[in-house]
Amino acid sequence: MAVAGSSKTSWRLQVMEAHLSNVSSLVLGKSSGRLLATGGEDCRVNIWTVSKANCIMSLTGHSSPVECVQFSTSEEQVIAGSQSGALRVWDLEAAKILRTLMGHKANICSLDFHPFGEYLASGSMDTNIKLWDVRRKGCVFRYKGHSQAVRCLAFSPDGKWLASASDDCSIKLWDLTAGKMITEFTSHTSAVNIVQFHPNEYLLASGSADR
Repeated sequence: MAVAGSSKTSWRLQVMEAHLSNVSSLVLGKSSGRLLATGGEDCRVNIWTVSKANCIMSLTGHSSPVECVQFSTSEEQVIAGSQSGALRVWDLEAAKILRTLMGHKANICSLDFHPFGEYLASGSMDTNIKLWDVRRKGCVFRYKGHSQAVRCLAFSPDGKWLASASDDCSIKLWDLTAGKMITEFTSHTSAVNIVQFHPNEYLLASGSADR
């Protein structure tokens, strides 16, 4: 039986030289679908309009390489974590630093904004996870339990849980209200690099160096 195949054509839409050296991270604005933020070894965060080749904003403030970037849900703010452990939040409308959040003792590996609030989670090579209130400038909670770097963080779509993936081969699920770990997944045999929640089912996907 012959099956008619549909041929799909892919092409490179654009190429931009985003930074003066290595590009370490990027994030697309999910709500608008129009903004792109990139972080680089040149210590900058650059903002782009999707499908345009020119940078619309270059944000400075970090003095060590930027490791990860994330938009707030509203896309009014962008946050970047650096190798020094500092976090900086920029107001995109004013193009200025809104907050500098200090407390991590090493490289920031992961960031995620809470889906509903002004809260932000950060994970670091110092093994800690911190929950920050962006409005009040401070760390409101610290989740301890991983023994190695926290590579990826993801809030559940309902905002009740936080999943963390670590070099210690584990994934931990934290209850934000109770402030404690509720479940640990230990089936990976190597560092866990990424976790992501399904948008509307109780499913969590993970990827690891164990392949």
